[in-house]
Amino acid sequence: MEIPAEIDVSAGDAFAQQFYRGPSTAPYGRFSTLGSDRFGDPLLGFHQRINQIEQFLLERRFWATDYPREIAALGEALTRLSEQVLCSVLRHVGIPEQDWARATGGCSRSEGAYHLTFNHYRPAHEDIGLSSHKDDGYLTILRTTSPGLEVARGDHWEVVPADPDCFVINFGLAMEILTSACDTPVAAIMHRVARQREDRSSYGHFASSGCLPGQDQGIYRYVQGAGLERVCGSRELIDENDYEIYAGTEAPNASARTTGKGDRE
Repeated sequence: MEIPAEIDVSAGDAFAQQFYRGPSTAPYGRFSTLGSDRFGDPLLGFHQRINQIEQFLLERRFWATDYPREIAALGEALTRLSEQVLCSVLRHVGIPEQDWARATGGCSRSEGAYHLTFNHYRPAHEDIGLSSHKDDGYLTILRTTSPGLEVARGDHWEVVPADPDCFVINFGLAMEILTSACDTPVAAIMHRVARQREDRSSYGHFASSGCLPGQDQGIYRYVQGAGLERVCGSRELIDENDYEIYAGTEAPNASARTTGKGDRE
């Protein structure tokens, strides 16, 4: 998807290239010292994996207080873009507009659950860039300017071209479930990042069904003539998918890294 002219991606590019470098790198290197204990969620904050990837990930409810202003503004711009793309897809597959808000847990009006994550791939680390997986939400907006992303096509992996003028749009499991009984169902794409030989950075925006504590909006399937059928809880799908992706992928020295101890390089 061509990047809209009103979205400035430069601050996100700079954050993705700096967040892991440590406090001596201004203005964003200090984020390598902010671990999950700060946010009360084991997946949020800075993490290193046994894959090449290291990440900084925050939910929308933390953007205004913990991301710099320009990064929070980028997240909100991507949330609005996500709403536009999602509504276009819902219209295309034939889901009635009056069902959109409940069908998407609020994402059709920018009231879902959103994550903004920044990624760095360490070429010196001997592993795949990121293991194969499907995203759990409705759609992901990915900004990448370097080759590495691959998608599963039949029995082979296909390289996704890296175009600096375009976002990559991935659909996730929630979208696959929602549209599975439609005439034109949308499939969640299996993807991975291949082994990287040079530094590579990217960032992504994830749109999922609303699931704040006590406010789980649920995951639905739309059936023509019957309407929306609840399949499972929003958090249930997210937790199950996150466990599949991340279980066992914490780097052995992650606790020291996420508390700012040890050598950041």
